[in-house]
Amino acid sequence: MTSTPIRFVYFDLGNILVAFDRDVAARNVAELFHANPTAMELAFVHEIMHDSGLQNQLETGLLSEAEFAESIRKSFPGSIDPVEDAAILRAISDMFTPIETMRDVLTRVRQTGTSIGILSNTCQAHWSWVRSQSYEVLEGPFDVEVVSYEARSMKPDRVIYEVAEQRAREMSDVMPEQILFIDDREENVIAARRFGWNAEVCWGGATAEEVLVRYGVLPECRLIAESIGMSS
Repeated sequence: MTSTPIRFVYFDLGNILVAFDRDVAARNVAELFHANPTAMELAFVHEIMHDSGLQNQLETGLLSEAEFAESIRKSFPGSIDPVEDAAILRAISDMFTPIETMRDVLTRVRQTGTSIGILSNTCQAHWSWVRSQSYEVLEGPFDVEVVSYEARSMKPDRVIYEVAEQRAREMSDVMPEQILFIDDREENVIAARRFGWNAEVCWGGATAEEVLVRYGVLPECRLIAESIGMSS
């Protein structure tokens, strides 16, 4: 795929290392205010958090966790007992599951001597939650971790890529063409390519492994071979 050897791989977090379900988060939030939320109330939570841009503001650090929680509370004015900030932040974060097959993939990439990092759009609540769950896929070490709420910029915006490239260069003295980025969203991959990075759209597991093999980071598709063996 490239004549220049890859020396640094950035992995997105969501749908690459961990799966997530926004419907679960919406139900968690709705249940804080109503014991048995209706489909209309769940749709309302999605509208509050995502359609309004509230979650994006949290993920870019433009909104504090306290301000986010207060916005959620104000959206449910009929609640009798106040819901604490911590409960709201826990509700929006308890929606992740690890993509277990990526643990082996990351181990093999590390064994090649290739530096690796995480480049993710996420808020502090989500980041703290997944790091506290003892997911083996996130045990590390990761050479660089770039998250949007700290960078004050979200993919596909320019700034977060500039931050990530600078961090990779400081760690491994790499050039843009020596970076490979794996993400589940096309717009994020297109933006990375504008910076001269190698980048591919895929999901965690065998599809991510196949990309790493195509770019010469890994020598073989072990997960794919194992899945074929189990099915035969």
